Amino acid sequence: MPRWFKSARASSSVGIYITHNSLLAVDELQPQQVVQREVGNAEPAATALRALLDEQQWQGRRLHLVLNRHWYQQTQMEKPAMPDDELAQALPWCMRELVNEPLDSLLFDYITLPASPTGQPRIAVYSSERERLAGLVKAVTPQCEIATIGVDELAMTNLLEPEERGLLLHKVPGQELTLTFIHQRQWNFSRTIRGFQALDDEQMAVDQFVFDNLLLELQRSIDYAVGQLKLNAPNRWYLALPQRVTPAVQAAISQVFNIESQSLTSDTLSPISLPALGILREEKE
Repeated sequence: MPRWFKSARASSSVGIYITHNSLLAVDELQPQQVVQREVGNAEPAATALRALLDEQQWQGRRLHLVLNRHWYQQTQMEKPAMPDDELAQALPWCMRELVNEPLDSLLFDYITLPASPTGQPRIAVYSSERERLAGLVKAVTPQCEIATIGVDELAMTNLLEPEERGLLLHKVPGQELTLTFIHQRQWNFSRTIRGFQALDDEQMAVDQFVFDNLLLELQRSIDYAVGQLKLNAPNRWYLALPQRVTPAVQAAISQVFNIESQSLTSDTLSPISLPALGILREEKE
């Protein structure tokens, strides 16, 4: 099974975002188009993935799979004092008190985080069920090769330019609004901002939204990241929100923070499709 977050170069690839109820795919040959397939209530994700490949005639393509939060758990901890190559092997031992499932039923990988205010190195460990991932691999073999298996919050970092310190607001239907700090395409910090499910409500008029609470939560998050975590303040803001509410959010942000925010969505690229595009951009770096 391929190691998580592994980079791989390919001449013809497809990025597929796997959520709990749908698959969203972006073909690098048509990067502005999204193919979506729903996953039935009793249908395994592996079965839906195989069907998607057959329907799109993507046999022989290299696949880059992105898992949403229903597929993985992230745990932050101090980095053990050992070489990186040994740490990768020692992750199950390090996580033995932090997961509820048997260690041999999980796969682990990690990223290095900015040092804590005390200077202590930290890591974020990602764990996922081995059998679920193996089922995805088995479903597409030998039709396709899986080059990468990653997670959505890391795939999204590739949508920013390499040198930027960015703040990203991302709203996926059915999930809470997420704020993420990204520096040099590295995930630094994220926070869930609750209470904004109405952004998904297409029946609600945009002029009925009151963004005061959102702006307050943004300021609190920035103050915490800069003051407590000692992160640099973001110099660019990005929005991955429903298209119909994006202009109103941009206007509210510019009035309070005196900064122009850039939308990552379009008429064809919805917020939920962006992780699939992000993992394809990682491949090109």
